[in-house]
Amino acid sequence: MYHLEKEIYLGNSKNTYTNSQGISIIETEYQHKVYEGWHSHENAHITLFLKGGTIEKRKKENFAVSPGTVLFYHSDELHLNQNTLFPSKNINLEIDENHFKEFQITEELLRNGTANSVQTKLMILKIYNECLIGDTFSKDSVNMLLSNFASNQNYLDQFSKCPTWVNSLYELLNDCWNENPSLNDLSKILNINPISISKHFPKYFGCTLGEYIRRLKIDRSLTLIQQDSVSLTDVSFECGFADQSHFIRTFKQQTGFLPKKFQHL
Repeated sequence: MYHLEKEIYLGNSKNTYTNSQGISIIETEYQHKVYEGWHSHENAHITLFLKGGTIEKRKKENFAVSPGTVLFYHSDELHLNQNTLFPSKNINLEIDENHFKEFQITEELLRNGTANSVQTKLMILKIYNECLIGDTFSKDSVNMLLSNFASNQNYLDQFSKCPTWVNSLYELLNDCWNENPSLNDLSKILNINPISISKHFPKYFGCTLGEYIRRLKIDRSLTLIQQDSVSLTDVSFECGFADQSHFIRTFKQQTGFLPKKFQHL
């Protein structure tokens, strides 16, 4: 069994970016078989899988990991990976104990936040982009992005106690993510007054209707973009954007990256 120290991962860590307040971004590739036994990491971290896949095993659960999967790891949490596809690549957002104390964030708060996988992916990509920019403002921007993510999870608890129509709306939006339903369309399908949807949507979803739909579209585009055979025009059409320019603008707004740059991560 291995215990891996700060910023050390079993694969080949291509790039590591660390700010002075305990946040690190580590880009890791797996080009060949690595240690497949139980291991743990010194710091808590969130992993976004970009390419490839693996079988993740923990003490009480096993699951398949594919591009777009987000996983949270507590500090010192035992896990192992088997049947990894090569090449695989992921981005690890690592937070040390000092940052948790200074910014009054807990590991459990971050773990709960990752239940909103779409928002977690976009947060990680924005932080990664700020690390790549690396200018005078990047450190504070990274801290703000993580703090905002950790503090903006109350609506997840509200969602679990919501009216039946909210769950129906959630399922509907996730089923028609590549379409552009209007408030009136949703109102007719759910038989709910559009004013009620408009009034209560931010409470349960944490943003406006338009923002939520854009996040869903960009989330689905992340795996499509990584496929070499798919053009940006195809991705924009597949994800329901009016044109490629609209897709590029929205992608940049939601992730911090231009699609072409993200393709080459």
